[in-house]
Amino acid sequence: MLQWFEVPAPTPIDGHTALQVRNVRINLTRMGWGLAIACILLWIMAVNYQVNVAYALVFWLLGILLFGALAGIRQLTGLILAIVPQQEYFAGKNCVLTLHACDGCKRTRWLWLQTAQEVTGTASDWQLWTITPENTDFVWTLPPQRRGVLPPLILAGASMAPFGLLMIKTYWEFNDEIVIFPEPIEHNIPMARTSSDEHGTQISLSGQDPAYLLPHQNSTSPRQIAWKHYARTGDLLDKYFEQGSTQVQPLLISYRDYPQGTSVEQMASMMCNRVLAADASGEKYILELPRQRYEAATAQRTRCLNALGRW
Repeated sequence: MLQWFEVPAPTPIDGHTALQVRNVRINLTRMGWGLAIACILLWIMAVNYQVNVAYALVFWLLGILLFGALAGIRQLTGLILAIVPQQEYFAGKNCVLTLHACDGCKRTRWLWLQTAQEVTGTASDWQLWTITPENTDFVWTLPPQRRGVLPPLILAGASMAPFGLLMIKTYWEFNDEIVIFPEPIEHNIPMARTSSDEHGTQISLSGQDPAYLLPHQNSTSPRQIAWKHYARTGDLLDKYFEQGSTQVQPLLISYRDYPQGTSVEQMASMMCNRVLAADASGEKYILELPRQRYEAATAQRTRCLNALGRW
C-alpha cells in the first residue's frame, strides 16, 4: 500500500510502451476532500442516530468516488505517446517537440500536462490536451537549451475526468538522443582557406599535369599516395591531379582559424554560422575539429552540425 504514496515510475515515451495501472497515483482534489469529509460526517450521523437515509447517502457518495477513480484511471491507462522532433534545434531558441498519441483509441481523453517552464504549483502550470481521433498531436515547448545532447525529459500528466473529484497523476520520460546545435554567431570570417592550403605543395610528375598533395584518406587508392614524398618527409599524403582546368577545392572551416584562448562555445557558434552560410550558398566545405575531420560528402550539413553540437 505504501507504493500508492510514492512517486510512480515514469512510462517511456517511445511510441510502443502503454501506460499501466501501476504507473498512476490517485489524489483527492479540494472538491474530493469535501466529499470525503461529508461521507465521514454522514456515516457518524447514521451510526449515532440510526438514520437509514444517511447510510444510503454515504454509499451513494462513495460510489461516486469509486466511479470517478475508475473512470480517471481509464482515461490514462493504455495511452501510448511518441515524440516527433524537428530536424534541427539550435541553442538559444525554444525547443519545440510534438507529442503524438499513437494508441489508436476511439474514445476522447482529457489529459492535463504540466508544461510550464517554471513550476509555480498553480493551475497555470498545466495545459489541457483533448485527445480525439482527429486531434492526436500536442506541441510541447521547452525553454532554450544549451549546446549538446538534450538531457532526459520528465513530463507530468494528470486526469480529473469525469467529476473533478480525483486527480489521477502519472509521469512520462523521454530518453531519445537529440543534439542541440550551437547558436550561430555572425562574426568577421577569417580569410577563406581551402583544403589545399594546408600543405601548399605543388609538384610536377614527369610529363603529367601538376598535382596537389592533400592529407591521406583511408579510401584513397595506393596508386594515388605520394610515396616519394613520404620517403623524404614521413608525411603520408595523397596526389590529386588537375584535369585540364583548375579544380575548385572545398572551403576549409577549421578551429585553427581562431586565436588561442577562444572558448569552445564561441568557436562552435562561429563555425556553426560558417557551416550554415556555406551550405546556403551551395559551396563544398570541410569541417576540421581537434582530432576530427569531416570531408565534403552527402548530408554534410547534418554531419557537421552534429559534430559541433557534441564537441
